[in-house]
Amino acid sequence: MPDRDLPDPDLDVRLARGRAALLDSIDQPPLARIRDRAATRRRRRHAAGAAGGAALLSLAVVATVALQPWTADGTDPVPPPVADAPPGGPVYTGAGITINGLTTAAVAHVPGTISDVEFVDPDHGYLLARCGAAEPCPANLARTSDGGASWEHTELPASSAGQPSLDLAAFPGGRLLVSHPGGGYASTDEGRSWQEVGSGDGTGPAPAVRGDLLRAGPGGGRCDLDVEVWRPELARAGAPATAPDLDVCWVAPAAGADGAWWVGGFRNGQPAVAITRDRGARWRTVELPETSASAGTVEVASLGSQAYAAVLGTDRRLLALHHSADGGQTFNPSRSGSSGLPTGLSGALVPLLDGRLLVTGTDRQLYLSADDGVTFQRAGGSLPPLARLERTVAGYVAYDLFGSGWAAYSADGATWRKLQII
Repeated sequence: MPDRDLPDPDLDVRLARGRAALLDSIDQPPLARIRDRAATRRRRRHAAGAAGGAALLSLAVVATVALQPWTADGTDPVPPPVADAPPGGPVYTGAGITINGLTTAAVAHVPGTISDVEFVDPDHGYLLARCGAAEPCPANLARTSDGGASWEHTELPASSAGQPSLDLAAFPGGRLLVSHPGGGYASTDEGRSWQEVGSGDGTGPAPAVRGDLLRAGPGGGRCDLDVEVWRPELARAGAPATAPDLDVCWVAPAAGADGAWWVGGFRNGQPAVAITRDRGARWRTVELPETSASAGTVEVASLGSQAYAAVLGTDRRLLALHHSADGGQTFNPSRSGSSGLPTGLSGALVPLLDGRLLVTGTDRQLYLSADDGVTFQRAGGSLPPLARLERTVAGYVAYDLFGSGWAAYSADGATWRKLQII
């Protein structure tokens, strides 16, 4: 049964889809040109006002100059220049998706290349930047408290330089963990200071408690993975109370808004998904309809009563897509085969509030489906190419916009803001 606290999903979806269609049919105004004209007019008004004020002031000067000169040496002071209004940033749109560009010239620069971004709420986010193997440098952790408008960064310990892989995990209360295969670095003050920590082996019993994360770690089965519990002070702390009844191939990077954590994989050779709402104490497993034997993984995304399960090949070809309208109790096939676009998926599925599904293709283009994944159309418009979309604790992150290393954040998948850091 759908969650009782949720509004009627069918009505919400119809209304939101109608709104999106209406907005998409309206031509976007030339916002950049409008902003430039507005700034020019403001400057002219300021200049005119200053001229008028200067004329009146000159009359007063004539009347009083004999009594009080402007300065001791008789020279006139230079009035401060009129400040231009800060320019607005560019806006990229297409098919009801909006990416707001940089809004000021104050762009932070962090050593290395952005590799991981986590937002714990729409204001507070963390960003991990790493240098390449050719020019190793210590990793850097940047933090924002205003939704990505301003950043400050701190260098991790010197031993982080040259690490083959680093994974950022954000926990409640400003606690962070950056892990690597042999251990990691923990912070309790939003990354301002760091302490080197060890790593567990992910096998001992460690029932997850509030604030813990579930992650995929080395294991058995078809994909050689299992579900692990991670804690702020220890990566791979142990295993949850119970294991899902499938061969694990994928674990959601974050729980949904309803606390549900999804796992994808195979049971008896068939694609399957499992869900837990109590951090791994109990699991419910649902097998998906038969699909290609060449499948490599199954990934899931959900929003309210809507859920999607994508069956992907080892090269991330989209082999099948399944939709659920009852919170994942049952799934029905939406698409089978890779004949349509996109042929492959890069990153996460993003269900939108208007009932549509947003994805990034392996061709770096954004695609949208308005029929539960049966068909997709390119978002088009002025939206930039990007590498992938990823789920974070509070929303989604887009990586490598324009192929230039930029990132963007969205709380809902429809309206994005480019992060002012590179």
